[in-house]
Amino acid sequence: MMYQTHSEQETKQAAAQFAATLHGGDVVFLRGELGTGKTTFVRGVVEYFGFEGMVRSPTFTLMNRYPINHGSLKTILHVDLYRIENSSELNTLALEEELGHSDTIAFIEWPEKDTQHFVTPTHQIQFSCVGTVHEIQYEKETI
Repeated sequence: MMYQTHSEQETKQAAAQFAATLHGGDVVFLRGELGTGKTTFVRGVVEYFGFEGMVRSPTFTLMNRYPINHGSLKTILHVDLYRIENSSELNTLALEEELGHSDTIAFIEWPEKDTQHFVTPTHQIQFSCVGTVHEIQYEKETI
């Protein structure tokens, strides 16, 4: 599926539509250059699930947790691996212990930084920008 958005609000609306398809245990890989709307998209998902606090990029914290109460869903994880330089840094996050729980949905930015060895995504989303138009293309993985 492909979305074209022209504003932060439209990106969040596309995210809400996508969020309605998610289930506990899902792991979503987010791919795209800096500034293409990945964090805005996650903000839209987190808001869809009822979180009312501040949703920030985890570029410096590496991982943010958002508590939600949406049926059996209790947590959304937002991970940004952009600053990870080696697998020992990645291991400090203990992602393999965080992912795949039936009460958690995880979003991982920059997954090419070495997550493939322990997690298979349920969805992959590609973000790009052409002028003022943001393109968001996603596919569901067959597991």
